Amino acid sequence: MRSGLRRSRSGPHIEMPTVVDAQNDQEVTVAMTDAGSALRRFRAIRRTTTRRQADPFDRFYRVYVTGLIAMFGFYTSLGLVDEATVDRAGIEWVQDRGPLWFSLVAALAIAAGARSGANGGPLTIDDVELHHVLLSPIDRATVLAHPTRRLLGGATGVSAVIGAACGELASRQLPGDQTSWILAGCLTGAAMAVASVGSALVASGSNRRHRVAATVAFLIPVWAVVDLVTGTTTAPTSGFGTLALWPLDQSPLAASALVIAACLTLWGWSRMATVSLERVHHRSQLARQIRFAMAQQDIRSLLLLRRQLGFETPRQRPWATIPFGTRLENRFPVALRDIRSYLRWPARRIARVGALSVVAGLALSATWHGTTALIVVVGSALYVAAIEVVEPLGQELDHPGMVELIPVIPGAVNLAHVASAAAAMTILWLLAGGVAAVAALDWHLALAAGIAAIPASAAAVAAAALSIKRFDSPAVVPNPEVEGPRLLIRLLWPPALTLAGALPILIAREARTEGSSMGPSTLNGSLIVALVAALTIIWIRFRDEITAAATQPQGGR
Repeated sequence: MRSGLRRSRSGPHIEMPTVVDAQNDQEVTVAMTDAGSALRRFRAIRRTTTRRQADPFDRFYRVYVTGLIAMFGFYTSLGLVDEATVDRAGIEWVQDRGPLWFSLVAALAIAAGARSGANGGPLTIDDVELHHVLLSPIDRATVLAHPTRRLLGGATGVSAVIGAACGELASRQLPGDQTSWILAGCLTGAAMAVASVGSALVASGSNRRHRVAATVAFLIPVWAVVDLVTGTTTAPTSGFGTLALWPLDQSPLAASALVIAACLTLWGWSRMATVSLERVHHRSQLARQIRFAMAQQDIRSLLLLRRQLGFETPRQRPWATIPFGTRLENRFPVALRDIRSYLRWPARRIARVGALSVVAGLALSATWHGTTALIVVVGSALYVAAIEVVEPLGQELDHPGMVELIPVIPGAVNLAHVASAAAAMTILWLLAGGVAAVAALDWHLALAAGIAAIPASAAAVAAAALSIKRFDSPAVVPNPEVEGPRLLIRLLWPPALTLAGALPILIAREARTEGSSMGPSTLNGSLIVALVAALTIIWIRFRDEITAAATQPQGGR
């Protein structure tokens, strides 16, 4: 599509001389008396052309699959909630601690929006809009108003629906009217989405966007965590927690959530004219590559693209220097290479991994007190942290030709990387266990976390290694009928394996509730997790060799 915008000499008359309709191979000349009408007509022509080229069946299929997955998840959650029982102590815990947890979630959403704005977000503009419209004489705020409204509408709508579904689930076990719970969940989801997008707009339009984003992304979640530990409601996001549990406590503090969301959005809207086009262009290009990597289920490429999106590069000077040529390096060269890789982590990556460990610890504490559903948060946080920890293995897999130049077995080198990552992950797991024990004020939880530390860390690292190592070699027995289930297992098995690493904590909790000995039960569960993790690691080590031997043509007699 060729397009252009120019201002006439006689006044504010703006023309769009040539817009080529790719479907009919015709040039449509558009002349409007004002910039807004020309822009709307230009976008209408582009939408018409895009719809002609799109496959309606493909769009219907995507909507159908998304709706089917959403309905399956909702009704599965509905069955789990209906089978659960919440006693008076559980309701009191929700009243006391629930608002603090929702405050932390809102703080993380606002911080994520601020980081997105600092990196060129939250808008993603295609090349035609970027090169032909944003660089035209039309006011930049006028051009960005439409995609901003679409972003706000989409994020608010999706979050409101998710919040309403959560409100419906809460109404089944907690006191209060069903309509009140659905309305509270809908408003909370919409307010969090608007606040996140508003913080992103503020950061993207700020002249000191990096400083603003770093301050917001660090201080607000830390403030919410302090409230969660001390039991106070001083964080600015406390109103979101009160709004989410409005049927239990009709506090006027809930109105502050709506005020914060509206103020952030209005502030960000007023700063749209100062958005950096270079960062928008950088983000838009990477967004297309990220969507392709997600379609290909390429976790490694997705991780590298996300780091490029955040301008995250390794440190030029490591945090500490390890001398070369030592006797220890001759015996454990891979381990020292991994340590040197960790020493070049930037501060933001260290903070991110540490924050994931803290979130896992807080969720583990709530799980210990009876909120079993938060075990999913524990597994998700540890899985994302493990993806970061296996970075040395990912670097090795990015350059497969280098290990072939030396007389070593590639699988053995990968196994050494997994062992180093498991040691680093054990430190993060112990950090999460310590945070959980402090938050729960129960040393039994610290004991259970210590017993499960090594098996759970090995399971998380094995899951992360499976995710980043792509097995592109042909299957042993090519069969198109099993390709779909194989891809589904490849997608779901790593998160499930990481989640299994936290199951010994649930076993310890049940043993403590029943009054039996907690140590043997936790140890038995940890041994099962260790066995599954060991089998997965062995598969990673020998899979390429097994596949090569199985697919090698057999010679005749």
